[in-house]
Amino acid sequence: MNTIILIPAYKPEESFVEFSRLLTERGHAVVAVDDGGGEAFRDVFRRVRELGVDVVTHEVNRGKGRALKTGLQHIVDNYPETDFVVTADCDGQHKLEDIERIIDAEKSRPNAIIIGGRFQDKSVKIPFKSRLGNGVTRLLFRVATGLKIHDTQTGLRGLPATLFDKLLKLEGERYEYEMNMLLYMRDWDCDYVEIPIETVYINENAGSHYSPLRDSLRILARIIKFAASSLVCFLLDYVLFILFSRFVFAHGDKNLSTLMGLDGKGFFVTLLGSISLSYILARIISSACNYTLNRRIVFKKGTKHSAVKYFVLSAMIMLVGSLLTGLMIRFLPLPGTICKIIVDSCLYFVNFYFQREWVFRKRKPHGK
Repeated sequence: MNTIILIPAYKPEESFVEFSRLLTERGHAVVAVDDGGGEAFRDVFRRVRELGVDVVTHEVNRGKGRALKTGLQHIVDNYPETDFVVTADCDGQHKLEDIERIIDAEKSRPNAIIIGGRFQDKSVKIPFKSRLGNGVTRLLFRVATGLKIHDTQTGLRGLPATLFDKLLKLEGERYEYEMNMLLYMRDWDCDYVEIPIETVYINENAGSHYSPLRDSLRILARIIKFAASSLVCFLLDYVLFILFSRFVFAHGDKNLSTLMGLDGKGFFVTLLGSISLSYILARIISSACNYTLNRRIVFKKGTKHSAVKYFVLSAMIMLVGSLLTGLMIRFLPLPGTICKIIVDSCLYFVNFYFQREWVFRKRKPHGK
């Protein structure tokens, strides 16, 4: 197995030299990317070159994602026999022993992404911004993808050669690149395994260039787009529901029943009256809008199969929502619009789950 350690480095501390020495003394091949730190850091990179590290240089800072892609392209071009790349940070947070554990894990899972997960040792004092940032993104990532990854922000990962082409084309120039890698694992039909690593923080993580506010917005872009798509269509659905229900109420349930060829004043005739018809019409229009946004902006994929599955799901959600809304209006002293909000809030999570797991999930090729 031919493995290379890839280290993106922006304004590295002196500890980077010692870290490089440990790696090269253990016989590991190392490629580092100087991400435009400037003249003040040239001596650090000169010294790691003397240790045997292959250094690629960005003249200006281009971001961690671009540095990883630059390093990966350099490996593909100059080390074509490479089977596996381990990405590690330059600030001393990743121990040599943990890097070698990533390499060992790859032997039994040769085509999987190996993730080094921190924060599992409760005795370690974790800086607040790291604990908060990883906790929020872990929760949202789990909701958005269904994948249980403890440390979504770790820079210690093992990447198999089977993914090199995809990783080079993956969007993201800064910290969002690493999150995009995890978000696309399901699209790539890529296996993964997370192994616990030691949690190390130097000076309360003061050397980190990660900004929780700025970069979390980049990292959560896909999740935010999905939420925005849902919100836009929810508002459209709600407005249409009000307009349709007021128009239908103006005719009265009795006239509506006659118009639809339904006689009598039974429960189901009433239930299939103004509220239910308004719900159905609003849902048909908003569902078409939601599918289009999710296909073109959020997931950026979709076939005739996903369209059929989406509208089958929408029909089921629509029927269940219509029935539950009608039942609530009949038995609870609440306005129809309030009942609809309650029902739709509950069904939102059901709808999201099936879109994620069924509608937009990539179909595996036959025989795989």
